Amino acid sequence: MLLGTERFPMRWGDMDALGHLNNTLYFRFCEETRVRWLDARGWRVDTAAGAGPILAATSCQFRVPLVYPCDIRIETSVARIGNSSFTLRHRICRDDQPDITAAEAEAVIVWCDYASGSSLPLPDALRQQLEVNPA
Repeated sequence: MLLGTERFPMRWGDMDALGHLNNTLYFRFCEETRVRWLDARGWRVDTAAGAGPILAATSCQFRVPLVYPCDIRIETSVARIGNSSFTLRHRICRDDQPDITAAEAEAVIVWCDYASGSSLPLPDALRQQLEVNPA
């Protein structure tokens, strides 16, 4: 269930001391991918709206280092849809080597009442977008 694909250039300053993409940037690229997907569908984080998405958990399994120079591809799919949350799976690779997985990440997003901090059921429209998976 592919939601979409985003691409990011790896910058010289993105490397760690070993010459690999710094591990923290995998999380930043995944975050940017999620935010772009939500924004494009009208689910922008807006605390004035009273409720919206929050990141509840994230993880990343590193497989093959990404080394400068390259463009990074993030393919995002839905792993699970719950009552008040959904889990996205991110597959990270070089754009010019799409068959080699560099890392696999997951993110659990909870629909939250910002004032109380409690979870709320996912909006029906968001659930439909996750189920239909428009790219």
